[in-house]
Amino acid sequence: MNTINIEALKRELLELDAAFLNAVLKNDVTVIERNLPDDFLSVFPNGRVANKAAEIENVRTVELESYSTDEVQVHWYGDNVAIINFRLSLKMKDQDIKQVRDSHVYMKRSGRWQMIMGQTTPILHQ
Repeated sequence: MNTINIEALKRELLELDAAFLNAVLKNDVTVIERNLPDDFLSVFPNGRVANKAAEIENVRTVELESYSTDEVQVHWYGDNVAIINFRLSLKMKDQDIKQVRDSHVYMKRSGRWQMIMGQTTPILHQ
């Protein structure tokens, strides 16, 4: 991959990731259903492993009021796999702001990037 290509791919992945996070914020399951593959896996902060259906239900019911990201890094593994790692600050309804580390694994399949896995880990000592 050349430098120009990497920057364009990075922008594309970050836009996809922002669309995912905004869908969670807006409880927009349509975006999640369309963009996540059937073999999607997620590991929630409590250690629960979830499939696409559970992620859709989470998006449908989560009471997220706002979020922000920082410390965003994109790591490439060949031309077809990338991991986005970042710190996520979440404001849930009637709760204080919490910070977590998130990793989203993307794979390019049939010319299309898809998030195949998400991992959320609480930051316990801030």
